[in-house]
Amino acid sequence: MNFCQPFAGPDTAFVLSGRVFKTTSFRLSALYGGFFLVAFGAVLLITYLTATNALREQIRTEVQHDLLALTTEAQSDGGSAIVHDIKERIQPTSGSTAYYFYADARGNKLAGNLDNPGRVDGWQETPLQIADTRKKDGMIDEDHQLWGQGMHLPDGSFLFAGQDAHRVLSAQDAIINSFAWSAAISFLLAALAGILASQSFLRRIDAINTTSHAIIDGHLKQRIPLRGTSDEIDNLSMNLNRLFDSNQALMDSLKQVSTSIAHDLRTPLSRLRQGLEEAYLQKSPAKYKSAIESAIIEADQLLSTFSALLRIAQIESGTRRANFKQVDLTALIEQVADTYRAVAEDQQKEMTLDVAPNVTTHGDRDLLMQLLVNLLENALRHTPINTSIVLSLRNGSTGPTVILADSGPGIPAQERGRVFERFYRLDASRSTSGSGLGLSLVAAIASLHDIEVELQDNAPGLKAILYFSH
Repeated sequence: MNFCQPFAGPDTAFVLSGRVFKTTSFRLSALYGGFFLVAFGAVLLITYLTATNALREQIRTEVQHDLLALTTEAQSDGGSAIVHDIKERIQPTSGSTAYYFYADARGNKLAGNLDNPGRVDGWQETPLQIADTRKKDGMIDEDHQLWGQGMHLPDGSFLFAGQDAHRVLSAQDAIINSFAWSAAISFLLAALAGILASQSFLRRIDAINTTSHAIIDGHLKQRIPLRGTSDEIDNLSMNLNRLFDSNQALMDSLKQVSTSIAHDLRTPLSRLRQGLEEAYLQKSPAKYKSAIESAIIEADQLLSTFSALLRIAQIESGTRRANFKQVDLTALIEQVADTYRAVAEDQQKEMTLDVAPNVTTHGDRDLLMQLLVNLLENALRHTPINTSIVLSLRNGSTGPTVILADSGPGIPAQERGRVFERFYRLDASRSTSGSGLGLSLVAAIASLHDIEVELQDNAPGLKAILYFSH
């Protein structure tokens, strides 16, 4: 079974359709859709008012110009000129949407295509009821309104000129309809985009959940598939995969440590039991004393091993970072070298010191000393007589560099990556004393201080290089 695939089955579509509306992506799409509709409504209102006012002013201007033209001719030719001009303007062939009413001082209609609109001076907006009735049933057509202006002339006659506001009303309806359709389509597209995005989001979340459940069930090598898009989900999946890798490495390390403990501690415990059993069977005071002395030595060795394990665990927890401060690395290395120079001479080995002055770093002084001591003891323990050991310190642009080089047998290249594992020992080192935790402690301290440890061939011998980051 491939645990990296999303959940699938006959009920998948139903499950997705039910969950899609609860996803963050769909809620965000709905929220954005709501904001979009509000913005759409604001644009509609502004466009509606702007267009309506513009068309209204256009009609008002045309009506006022029309009235001005009619009254100007009346000043020179009298009312007959107005009648003549109105009759020309309302001819069917003129294509005009203008409407007029002209009456004498007694209210008698003289010309025009309107019934009496009311002898009121000023601007009027009323339902359009024309003389020849466009509606056979006499009902008012709401799509047509009469917008016009009336005025009394000096001779007492009344003149009204107006226009059908149908174009304004049609423009208003067109604006509302277009915006309504646009808003509806936009909202549906936003909802559709939200559903599609939510389904895609759910598929990727399901992939994460499926992989997580697979790992919980013991399939530790399963990982979340990546799309390579470098988006938030991909970054989350990448971090989770790194977490799974780290957990698997810890599990493998724990398994390796448990196996190593069972293997390495079995021998001293067996020796301890055998010695005690022999003393018990022989019932000799000398045997009792010898067995007790051997048991104390074996117990001390076991306690030392467990103390080293606890110390490694404490260092790896990171709690010792609270004790970090500036450390004089030059003085520290000189102190370690002075301490072990006599030991090297007793073993007929030559120790050389090459240390740059005034080199400092940030860290835990006791742990850094433990790191140097373990490396130096490892070099002294696993090299023959007449070996040359050189301890040097350099201060580079990226940080201090410590090099411990010896001319001993060295470590095979294929083994260098494993010597930092707990309880791991080379075949040639199994005859020497030790628990196999010295270099593991070095690795833990180096990791805590962000120190890169590199083992190289010294031709002959081994070269251990410590690269400090600060």
